[in-house]
Amino acid sequence: MDGTNPRCVTIVDRSYPPNRSITGESACDLARFLIEQYDIDVHIVHLDTDYGGGSDPVQPVGTVHKLPSFYNGKDKLKRFRASLQEGKALIKKAIEINRGPIICMTSPPLLNYWASKLIPVDRPWFLWSMDLFPDAFISSRLSSKWNPIYRYFDKVTYRRAPERLIALGPLQAEYIQEKYKKNIESITLPCGIMLSNLDKVDSPVSLPKWKEEYSDKIIFGYCGNVGEAHSPEFLKACLDQIDPEKHHFILVAYGKHSEDILAYANGKPGVTILNHVPREQLQYIDIHVVSLKEDWVHVCVPSKLVSAVYMESNFLFCGIAACDNWHLMQDSGWLVTDDDQMIDQVKTFFKTINKDELAKAKERATLRSGKLVDRSRKAYNEIALAILEYQKIENEK
Repeated sequence: MDGTNPRCVTIVDRSYPPNRSITGESACDLARFLIEQYDIDVHIVHLDTDYGGGSDPVQPVGTVHKLPSFYNGKDKLKRFRASLQEGKALIKKAIEINRGPIICMTSPPLLNYWASKLIPVDRPWFLWSMDLFPDAFISSRLSSKWNPIYRYFDKVTYRRAPERLIALGPLQAEYIQEKYKKNIESITLPCGIMLSNLDKVDSPVSLPKWKEEYSDKIIFGYCGNVGEAHSPEFLKACLDQIDPEKHHFILVAYGKHSEDILAYANGKPGVTILNHVPREQLQYIDIHVVSLKEDWVHVCVPSKLVSAVYMESNFLFCGIAACDNWHLMQDSGWLVTDDDQMIDQVKTFFKTINKDELAKAKERATLRSGKLVDRSRKAYNEIALAILEYQKIENEK
């Protein structure tokens, strides 16, 4: 293997800091841990592109290999074609630089298809499953499962299983293993916890203006993407139940349904619309509003719910119980089932929630936050040891 440090790994993702995205920041957080704790030589292959949203920019670490993006517009067909070209270019570059096992994330769409298709059989690769493709084409109803194009991508994507699976939760891991028809050694790593931010999060943070002004209220918040996987109807139902005498709502929205949501919320009493809320201020939102449509369960796992509990806040989740968000963190929030009773459930919740119940829930969220940090540290160490295991095998050849 080339270079002076045989302990190496290559991470592949669409975005990487200082460009913004939760997946890119997650990759950077792992890279920093591997470098600082294990002296692993981390290489990152990514595109020169940004994400519409995300957190505050962070400084990149590792050796970066940046490729040009092909298309950043909104035309779905052009975007699909560009994603295919970009994914192929990213995986080919990762193979070319030949720096240890390849950790393949799942953006751009079908990046894992190219990993299955192109990575040599003697080169170990790990799948870090964020949003799953081609599965998301079915969830978004862009295709049926009988479509021959979809069936081709599904067959090739899940033809060659990775040596390790880094999943967002145990239920997603089970789903992916069923797709591969193989029992893959799996590591559970929820997305939304940045170990490198622990000192920043724990340090004193000045109160945002909205917290000072509405400290006597229960503050709800939605800060993130309102995409195809989320329920704008649920978000509207929550906005409709805001009583300015008891509640306040902080809204930051981007993505497919954002214009509709922002227009709907504009002028509503008890609602503050912002362009951005820094991550360290998320702790001042008492209850984060989160949703996941049933068709998207296991295909994605909303990071905003994980981030909320990590920041020792609570959540109101609209979805089904059989998903990783609820499975891992049900002690820190409340569930609204995504069915024809949803609006009535939201009305009941807003009428009955009070400061005393919220205080008890926050205690549970604080305990869960510590467990999430411990789980992330365990996962990072497991990833590092898996990398070193394959380096040992390579060195013994």
